[in-house]
Amino acid sequence: MTIMSINKQTFAITSVLAYALATYVMVAPAFTVNQFNLPQWLAFLIVSIPFGGRVIGSFLYQRIVSVLGSRLTYLISMVLLGVLSLGSSINILGLLIPLRLLVGIVFGIATSLAVEQAVRSGNRIITALTMSGWAFGWIGGALSYLSLQDWGLIAISGILTIPFSLLYKDVKVFSVEVTKFSIPSVSSILVFFFSFEPAFALQLAPAIVEAEGGITWLIIGYIISIGMYILVPVISNTLGESKTAIMYTVISAVSGVLFFTTASPYMLVVFTAFGLGINSIAPRLSAAYGASARTMGFALNTAALGGVVVPVVGSLNIKVIASLFTAISMIILLVMSVKKGNAVTVAS
Repeated sequence: MTIMSINKQTFAITSVLAYALATYVMVAPAFTVNQFNLPQWLAFLIVSIPFGGRVIGSFLYQRIVSVLGSRLTYLISMVLLGVLSLGSSINILGLLIPLRLLVGIVFGIATSLAVEQAVRSGNRIITALTMSGWAFGWIGGALSYLSLQDWGLIAISGILTIPFSLLYKDVKVFSVEVTKFSIPSVSSILVFFFSFEPAFALQLAPAIVEAEGGITWLIIGYIISIGMYILVPVISNTLGESKTAIMYTVISAVSGVLFFTTASPYMLVVFTAFGLGINSIAPRLSAAYGASARTMGFALNTAALGGVVVPVVGSLNIKVIASLFTAISMIILLVMSVKKGNAVTVAS
């Protein structure tokens, strides 16, 4: 697989859009979980089941992009996200669950493309901005909830992905060449699992803070996190990868435990900002553990199975289980980061 002509501007725009729009469609139900009128565990399953679909999508991605090329892969995934979101506006449990699973599959394809493009660009800022697409998607979901309130209307708004599908024009990026499917190392998958645990756990946040008007605080946290994504490469150049990882993981662990045990909106802001910002470390650390640009999306989306487990299990006892998940994940990620810190390439 080769890059015939690299256009970094297109890499940046389409990578961020693919990640952000896919995230918006996938996470929007988290803000309306109480509108489903279902047992809490089942409502959170609707929110989190796309995380399981992500694994299937990332598995299919390598074959799809090899046959169709990057432009068609981007276009088709954006159109499908819009159509599936529109279909999800029909609040029928028997229909909603399979549609949400399909959303996850398309998410896995779109984000695998986004991550591969970003990593192949060789630009750490583009990679950081791409990973911040998760925050942009959550901000969009929160704003749509505040303005539209109703799940059906929010789901319909997902059709905005369709016009954005046309942005990928006349740019030769990946050659159409069938390649052998490859699987990343278990360690590279674990890197993404532990670094994304705060993102998984934050699916619980809207239900925790909604009654106190805390959605605004959640939005503030996501806005700040965008800057934190971008700061990781900058701080790493000054402090080094290991010290940067120590700072982010420790603050994420402490603020996460405090938020889940106290429901403090101030701790939510800190946890969101640092817990998501730590995602910028994941691609480089995953590469140090053997993941390539092509397999990194598979590692990321396979790790996303945690997005099903963490909120569903954590909802059974948020103060204890969600707190423990967060603290333990940050400790393990810290150990993995320090162990491989010197092996991570620092590139501008």
